[in-house]
Amino acid sequence: MNLSYMFQEFITQIMDDGLLSEVQQEEKIIQVFDLFRFIRIYKQPLTVNDYRDTINIVDENGVQKGIYFCDLLCNTRYSFDRLLYMPSELISLRKILKIKELWFVIIEESFYAGDLKASKEFIKNNKVANLYDKIFYFNSSQSTIKILK
Repeated sequence: MNLSYMFQEFITQIMDDGLLSEVQQEEKIIQVFDLFRFIRIYKQPLTVNDYRDTINIVDENGVQKGIYFCDLLCNTRYSFDRLLYMPSELISLRKILKIKELWFVIIEESFYAGDLKASKEFIKNNKVANLYDKIFYFNSSQSTIKILK
């Protein structure tokens, strides 16, 4: 299925979901936008299986993977979902979601060359490298993805 068509379908589903508040709709639209921008730039083909939870489920060559996007600009005080930084919760999520890998993607939206210092500090302070199989730095404005782990 065409990626642009899927994006439009997901946005329509979000907008038609009467259970979501306006703020929740906005957050979910941003999440879907980040997911589709990441997929377009990522070198391997990914198929979206689910975007409804905080962790997006994608398929890469028959392997289910979960992707969590963390925008450090929006989370300036790192007020994020603490469960996504707890080993026991992530083990449970892997089983429930039936995923083989968990990816952590730091989002940057600057037009300038990315300084990875803040991202690397965040990863170290929150022990992200111990919790996730792969860690990416994703600058959507520059259309670049850097693998940090």
